[in-house]
Amino acid sequence: MIWTPDNVKRIVLDMAGRIRQQPHAGLPSTVSPSLDLYYDLGMDSLQRMELAACLNEFFGLLDGSSENYLLAGTTLEHWVNCILRARQQSDDWLTFRTSGSTGVAKPVRHSMVSLLAEAQFLSQLLPRPRQVVSLVAANHIYGFIYTILLPAIWACPLRLLADVKPSDIDSETLLIGTPFTWEFLHRSLTAGTRLGCRGVTSTAPMPPGLFARLTESGVGLTEIYGSSDTGGLAWRCQPDAPFTLFSFLNLLPGDPPTVIRTDTGESFLLPDRVDRVSLREIRVLGRLDNAVQIAGVNVYPAHIRQVIEGCPLVAECDVYAKADAGVSQLYGAIRLRTLNDPNREACLRWIREHLTAPETPKHLYLY
Repeated sequence: MIWTPDNVKRIVLDMAGRIRQQPHAGLPSTVSPSLDLYYDLGMDSLQRMELAACLNEFFGLLDGSSENYLLAGTTLEHWVNCILRARQQSDDWLTFRTSGSTGVAKPVRHSMVSLLAEAQFLSQLLPRPRQVVSLVAANHIYGFIYTILLPAIWACPLRLLADVKPSDIDSETLLIGTPFTWEFLHRSLTAGTRLGCRGVTSTAPMPPGLFARLTESGVGLTEIYGSSDTGGLAWRCQPDAPFTLFSFLNLLPGDPPTVIRTDTGESFLLPDRVDRVSLREIRVLGRLDNAVQIAGVNVYPAHIRQVIEGCPLVAECDVYAKADAGVSQLYGAIRLRTLNDPNREACLRWIREHLTAPETPKHLYLY
């Protein structure tokens, strides 16, 4: 069963966590239904309105009964019951948000039929685990499929990373992460520790060096290629191998690269340039829209340059991305109108105030 109170709670708290900038809203996985979003979680009225808007969009709550008005209460139980009632009334679609920055993120609606078909395929591709451990948010399409749908199909428990110790992880454990969270997990391990589990990674290219280090740590890793617009598209188990298309997808001839689902008839433009290795295999060459993925978020160097040049202290600026060991990082060179320490500090403060963390170049040279 997909729509359980626990699964809905996870989605609500993961969305609240995005607003509060804390994974899973800073709470453990076991949370009382009586938790109050205001008194216990500290969400003010504006934050609750933002959370309600996100959930209304995700679940399509405003298309149903007026009983499902989230802001009529502040307890987690009230919000979960509204959502469960809405899914009983209609369970046809979900709306996810792309991971874009700079205002380009957009809503993308997916049918439950297509989401479940992808999860059914994955349940056969991946061996059934004893437990699934999540390092990702359930309100993203990747997290929803792998930490809501797949555990429901497999009838196996879902645990958050905070719930488990290294000794709890074994060969029948499946860890769901991103390159960013896999890097965090690997760095957190004591030197020489072997995980000896299976894992999945997606949302951004997995750096080959990190892929190799995880393999040396005993992780049997599967990398998934896809996007919020398309869902999952292809998979591979080696960092230098081409991606193999999911069985229900065909890549059409010609450009731009387009895939079609044989089960639903839907077609999608791929977000990347690809090399067609064979009828079923592709290599991903790079984004079509010049976006750069930083910590799983799409950022745009041209937009970042425009924002920095909006600072009155800046004469000109150049921003570019460079991959270091397979990990993209942003670099920036800024020419100030007048170079001195106060202007330098004021410019850096402007950047912190006007750019998000993923958009801020890690390497900045002011001259």
